[in-house]
Amino acid sequence: MDLNLEIFRPREYLNSIYLIDFDKLKSKGIRAILMDIDETLLPREMLDISPVLFSFIAELREKGFNICLVSNSIHPERIDYVSKTLKLPSITLAAKPFPFAFEKALKLLGAKKSEAVVIGDQLFMDILGGNLTGIYTILVKPMSAERFWLRQLMRTGEKYVLHKLGLEG
Repeated sequence: MDLNLEIFRPREYLNSIYLIDFDKLKSKGIRAILMDIDETLLPREMLDISPVLFSFIAELREKGFNICLVSNSIHPERIDYVSKTLKLPSITLAAKPFPFAFEKALKLLGAKKSEAVVIGDQLFMDILGGNLTGIYTILVKPMSAERFWLRQLMRTGEKYVLHKLGLEG
């Protein structure tokens, strides 16, 4: 059986959120950012929000982007803290890759699918969910190494798929 892995292909794959060309995205008509938190915006174990991250979010706002945090985290109090501190709306317990949370985020931001980007570190959650919903997707490498065995297993599967897609050697 030949499994079609194209549903997992991100439109872009970068080392960090800080390497994304947001001006290019804006020129494509994108104005809404659906952003994962853990390992995309902040390392999973970190709660402190750096001045660099505050500046990054401020710069995105100045460029005219609306941002919604979308997280599968089972720690809604952490997500609420990050959301309130950055003054961004958030969706917790999002059940990614299912499209519900992405569609809810679009409604919150008043944006169409064609005006949005999903940015995350997980191929099987963020990218698959964004692709299934019909939203432009950007995969970034996780900010720190996984310690939990189940996520380590998932990362191994992601590496296999990325290799098969020709995105990682």
